[in-house]
Order: sequence, then structure tokens, then C-alpha cells
Amino acid sequence: MKITLDTNVIGPLACPDLYPTCPDLPSINALRNLILEGTINAYLSEASTSLEAISNDERVDFFIRQWASENYPITLPDPSSERKRVFAEALRLGVKVLHAPRIALGALITFPDESWAADCRFSQKERLDRYHSYIRSQPHTGVARIKELGAELVTVHGLSTDHLKHLSSLPSWPTAEQLMWMNGLLAEYDSPKKFPSKKKFLSEFRDLVAEWFDLDIQASHYGYGNDFLCTFDSAKNAGASAIMHANRKSGNTTQFGIQIVSPKELINLVSP
Repeated sequence: MKITLDTNVIGPLACPDLYPTCPDLPSINALRNLILEGTINAYLSEASTSLEAISNDERVDFFIRQWASENYPITLPDPSSERKRVFAEALRLGVKVLHAPRIALGALITFPDESWAADCRFSQKERLDRYHSYIRSQPHTGVARIKELGAELVTVHGLSTDHLKHLSSLPSWPTAEQLMWMNGLLAEYDSPKKFPSKKKFLSEFRDLVAEWFDLDIQASHYGYGNDFLCTFDSAKNAGASAIMHANRKSGNTTQFGIQIVSPKELINLVSP
């Protein structure tokens, strides 16, 4: 049985001492034993080791500020020692890494060649086609919503778009505001106008990033054709539009066969 682990499961599974408030430690311990004994083949998505591996502040103030500056080469942020430890311990448990083939946004942690998952159920081409077909099926999820917010903030902050106005005459070309979405996010981070405080803005941004990476993790899972995606996420606070909400999960099961379970549900499925 091949299981994809969500980011919120990998942490307590690999380093339980770092997660004293884990909502279901007994199931996590049972899952760890099943992995160690080889009953379950466990995987994590490369997406979990990208922006998910750094703090919410760093995502804006370091990563996006670097990209918006257009000063190349870009310096990537370095995940904390705790996050590095989590993924190192996960590999020691035998967890393999699924590719999440996104342009210009790869893993912030380097993995040895032998830690990458093999293409067992589909060829590499089929796996890539499946990954991208899933991403295309969710056009208003993930980074699209972050870009929409950033474009809105360009207008809110009155940022000059004069240097891009000529693009409006080009067919099917993004607007100047859409192209400057990162600048809009930075302007709000530096001096909030739409949100009452930087804390409120970062909370909204954190939720949108989480949605983006939920999408990429699910796409990795679908691309490789794994059996179950294990997560603690039920999107109770994110609303019905969230990709982990029960309504969306049900639709993905019907259309793509993605079966999402909690650690406890997974243990009940595996145990006799």
C-alpha cells in the first residue's frame, strides 16, 4: 500500500518531540510502526519541502521580496534546523519523496538520489501528464488566488503600472496589475491598507499558501497513483471552497480517485 503523507502528518511522524500538541499521537505511533515494518510504503511530496518549510514571514519578506527585486541570482531561504531535522528523520524511516514539477519553485531541502520515488505505476511521462491534468482541473485554487490578491493590492496601494501599460494592447496578455502581483503583496506587508494589520494580512496569506501546497501535494499524489493521502487537515476554518473541505474531497474522489484519510482512518483500514 502506497501512502502520501501531508505536511501536517510528516512532522509528528518523524519528530514527535517537536509536536506535543499532535491531535492523535497513538495513530501516528501506529503509522510509524507500519512504515518501519514495511506494511505501508510512505511518501512525502516535494511541495512539502518548498515554501511550506519556512515561516510565513519569510515567504513574503525573503522569498517574494527576492523575486520581486529581479536581482538575480535569487538567494533561496534556508529552512530552520527543526524543519531540516523533520525531513531527515522522515527519510530515515524510509519515506520517499514525490516530485512536484513546478517551474522555478523547487525544494528548499536537497535530497539524495535514492530518496526520490520511483515511477512504479506509471511511466515518467504519464506521471507528469497526470500531475498537470490535476493542476489544470483546479484553475482557481492555489497560486491563482495569491496572484489575484496581489493584483488587487497593486490597485489598493496605487502602485505605478505605467511601465507596463503598453501590454494592454496585446491579446490574451495579463494586466499590468496581474504582472505586478508580488509587488502588491510586498506593499501590503510593508504597510497594510486592505487588512487592518500585518498580522491579519499574513494570516490570509498563510491560508492561501496552504491551499496552494495542498493542491501541489494532491497533484503529486495523483501523478504517482498512490493509494491514500493521509492528513489531519479537514479545512474546517477555510470554508467550502478549500481543497481539503469535505465537498471538494468528495469531488476529487469521484473524478480522480483521490482518497483522503486521517491517520486514524488509515490505521483502521490497514489493521485487521
